[in-house]
Amino acid sequence: MIKVSQKFKESVYAPTRKTTAKVFFEILDNEAYNDNTSTVTSEAPISRKHQLTNKKRNMSHRYATFERDYFKLDGSFHIPPKPHEGDSELGWWSGDICNEEGIFNPYQVLEFNFTEEHNSMGLTITFDTMANEYASDFDIEVYGLDGTLIHKEVVTNNNYHLYVLIRGLDNYGKIKIIIKKWAKPFRRVRITEVDFGVVKNYEDDKLIKLNIIEQMNIISDTIPSNEIKFTIDNSSKEFNILNPEGFYRFLKERQEVTAAIGVEIREDEFEYVPMGKFYLTDWQSDEGAMTTTFTARDIFELLDQKEYVSITDTNLYDLAEDVLVKAEVKNYYIDEELKNINTLSFEKKLNSRKALQYIGIAGKAAIYQDRQGVLQIKQFKILDERDTQYIYFTGPDMFAGMIYVATDEGYDMKNITFDNVYKEPQIKLDKLVYSIVMVINEEEKQEVTFYNEGIKEGVSFKIDNPLINTVKHAQEVAEWIIEEYNLRAIYNINWRQNPALECGDIVLVEDSFNAKKLSRIIKQEFNYQGYLNGKTETKGGI
Repeated sequence: MIKVSQKFKESVYAPTRKTTAKVFFEILDNEAYNDNTSTVTSEAPISRKHQLTNKKRNMSHRYATFERDYFKLDGSFHIPPKPHEGDSELGWWSGDICNEEGIFNPYQVLEFNFTEEHNSMGLTITFDTMANEYASDFDIEVYGLDGTLIHKEVVTNNNYHLYVLIRGLDNYGKIKIIIKKWAKPFRRVRITEVDFGVVKNYEDDKLIKLNIIEQMNIISDTIPSNEIKFTIDNSSKEFNILNPEGFYRFLKERQEVTAAIGVEIREDEFEYVPMGKFYLTDWQSDEGAMTTTFTARDIFELLDQKEYVSITDTNLYDLAEDVLVKAEVKNYYIDEELKNINTLSFEKKLNSRKALQYIGIAGKAAIYQDRQGVLQIKQFKILDERDTQYIYFTGPDMFAGMIYVATDEGYDMKNITFDNVYKEPQIKLDKLVYSIVMVINEEEKQEVTFYNEGIKEGVSFKIDNPLINTVKHAQEVAEWIIEEYNLRAIYNINWRQNPALECGDIVLVEDSFNAKKLSRIIKQEFNYQGYLNGKTETKGGI
């Protein structure tokens, strides 16, 4: 569950509530981020100009430096880290300081050079958002690979920490940002990020509707891809295919989309919950061209296109990390328990998504992308049968099998009650597993059948996983799958929705017998169209 304030907890299930949503859409040339080298006129010892194109647009803290009338002893400043110490975000800090009029002498120049030509709908410069400081006068010069000047933008009297140049920049090979004057005297240049394109922010005035589907498969026999679909007001014709000054020709697959849903906690004050990171897959101008609809999916859609060649004689942790590194996944978490599971690994090439699916089954782990865009490989302990009976109390988090019984204080986030559902949740029972045939992938393959004790009828299936190489490992995996399948009560709930709940969370679902049933969320749908509602699917014992 996403951590939220007590006010959020009180408001999300209130009889009347107000919600909102926003979508951040990065219309950027992603290839340019991996194809640039930067040079600067001067650089302070704490500067980290290599962070200028990592898509992190805020410094980690306000950092104390000896600039006149800057460092205040009010607790809001942090001591700067040493060079290469930790992962603090700073961006570029110039070595030179401007004079009493804010003018730099010499001008401070940030230059990007590319090996190939790139195209973007403009340029975005993020100065110091923490201190709300910025360059007031600066030039932007855009050149082709042959040195021809494509465009020059002269900016004067800028008064904001974010500057966005919206203009089609075609076939550029070099960009120069020339800082002439800072908004305050005796300051260094501080630029946190430079984006090759623009980031659009759509809120209620432009966001027509939003749909998000997220799901998780605990036993990883498939790795579903979460999806966002949103429709925006296109009355300005920005996304019309025939508009030569519009954004349409700069739309590309893999451009990033993030979303958040907010709940009003005080009048006109909203607390937002992140709803995930996605990558653009499809877009269309709707009938009449007054709206445009975009579809994006999470990182697993990209991993389908990444071929993987395996290392050998390893463990599941190292194998998973090798898959992710070769697929250029930067943000991930792998359960340390996977280091204890040895494997012979893969003999043949396969795509990275399929490789992770095999790792998930062999490691008894769920594989999913969380709301912050981090790919997670995490073991889930089985819900004990006694914990899936009717109970009237719930605890903080049941992630990875930890249950703590606590009194329901009335605003418990994990209660799905009749106060918030539109009709009584539907329940259906999945078929039980009778037997599983496990293929042991040694030098000579063998098959071993494992039975679900006490079950005389049910489905049977075979698992041929190249990472399962011993009978003991096969038995552990088979027992885990059988126990998960024994939790076969599936609830379908049509309700007001709570954006703080995530797949994998354990909730209590109220039924017509005034009892609450412990059940794990496996799928959620969020619909926003001026108000929030949706569906939740959970799975637990009978």
